[in-house]
Amino acid sequence: MDSLMTKDVARALGVSQRQVTDLLRSGKLSGEQLSDGTWLVTPRSISERRSLNAGAGRTWSAASSWALLGELSGQSTTGLSQSTLARIRRRIRISTAEEIARKVASRTVGHRYTADSIAKTASELVLTGRSAADVIDTELTSQTQIVEGYLRNIETLDSFARRHLLSADNYGDVTIYERLNSLELEGRNAPHAVIAADLVRSTSTRERSAGLAALEEMRRRWLVKHPLRSSATL
Repeated sequence: MDSLMTKDVARALGVSQRQVTDLLRSGKLSGEQLSDGTWLVTPRSISERRSLNAGAGRTWSAASSWALLGELSGQSTTGLSQSTLARIRRRIRISTAEEIARKVASRTVGHRYTADSIAKTASELVLTGRSAADVIDTELTSQTQIVEGYLRNIETLDSFARRHLLSADNYGDVTIYERLNSLELEGRNAPHAVIAADLVRSTSTRERSAGLAALEEMRRRWLVKHPLRSSATL
């Protein structure tokens, strides 16, 4: 399917053309700006945006979103103030998996590329989403013909792209998400809650449902470990 004009995207998402342009400039929609200023938007980006319903309601800050996913994944919350921790825990308690996935969606922006070697590129990323789907659902098979991941260290995205001969491509099979956070990302795969939240971005109903189910199960386990009587004063 061909790329769409901003007026068509606005109609599909139920927002104004100006909002579409703002989303494109912030990287929250993937598109290409032509020399005359016209934007062309990829259908996949529109589908992802619609599936997350990211335009509904106020989102959470990137810092809070990352901290919440870390809390659900059982990672240490060292460094958070008591008030911030209390706010994050309250959000886990009162939010559904759908709401969590939608609210944390804006914590990161994905950049798409075409890779010279998908396998080599994947080996140096912390995998997430469809590239680590079997981590949260054994009935899913992690994709090997596509890559979704985060940088492992302090290397810049531009440096990584040059080293791996990545070419910016809105239809590419490699998606690298920005990582503006202090959450520990070690080993081959991202923390489970991060994988699940990123899997919800998928346009596949099966994958999206698996991501939501995993988030809800993590939330339920968290509630068992943090009964209201012991967390009410935090």
